[in-house]
Amino acid sequence: MASQETPNYRLSRWAGTDRILMEEFNSDNEKIDTALKANADAVAATAAALENCGNCFITHGTYMGNNQLSKTLTFSKPPVLVIIRELTNSSSPYHMILIRGCTNANGYGSSSSAAVGVAWNGNSVNWQHSGDERAEFNKTDHAYYYAALLMAE
Repeated sequence: MASQETPNYRLSRWAGTDRILMEEFNSDNEKIDTALKANADAVAATAAALENCGNCFITHGTYMGNNQLSKTLTFSKPPVLVIIRELTNSSSPYHMILIRGCTNANGYGSSSSAAVGVAWNGNSVNWQHSGDERAEFNKTDHAYYYAALLMAE
């Protein structure tokens, strides 16, 4: 019979003078098997949970404005968030945040004159304005940076 047990799984620990009993030996094997199975199940559950992580792609780029009242960006997958910033040395550069499902956005300031209409269509997002070139984010020969989160599908 074992004279001691391990602290974590209470496995038998025998001294040189202890008599080893088959029941204790088999019981230890059951405890080990149960612990290994629980560990394997936990690893499998973690792997399955990780498959649902990283459910978006990130992309970025630039475009040059052409002074059209409408601008469309098309991506490899449907965008859910697009951030656009005018490339400028100004200490207060304009930026616009487009969120999938929203049908308008403000490119600068908070007045309604800065609002643009936004349309989402598959892998594209389009915005248009009625004439304020600051709100268009499409001034002729101006560079714009964008970053976008795309659906993983």
